[in-house]
Amino acid sequence: MLSQGVSTTASLPFLLARWLDGRLHDSIGFALTGHRLYGLEVIDPSSLADGEPLAARMSFIAQAADEQSLLADPGSPSVVGFDAAAFAWMEWRTVADGPLRPGQYPVRRRARIVHVLAREGEAIVTRFEHHPDVVVLAQAS
Repeated sequence: MLSQGVSTTASLPFLLARWLDGRLHDSIGFALTGHRLYGLEVIDPSSLADGEPLAARMSFIAQAADEQSLLADPGSPSVVGFDAAAFAWMEWRTVADGPLRPGQYPVRRRARIVHVLAREGEAIVTRFEHHPDVVVLAQAS
């Protein structure tokens, strides 16, 4: 049984993060370099949950080596005219499969992170290269 106040309906940021991750996975896969900023425009909100490619439109805004340089890009302020802003980047994440023995280190895996910010909140999607069919969703706030 769900706690009072807990909802099972996905928020718009969750839906957009999952949608954008699907589009990136189908197009460039894990060949993403640097940090990218996209503007997202919702076309058909009811189709977002199904991952319909035409449910939204993404516009590439800027790319930079890191997040601070991306935010300093002259084109970055144009993202406010969209329904949501999305950051996408690749990084190495540790994956702990239980307790480690002394002298052992956790396994590091390449992951693509998609962070969507909208008026309704924000959400983060992580997809690991070694398990591309598993998508980890996390509400950012």
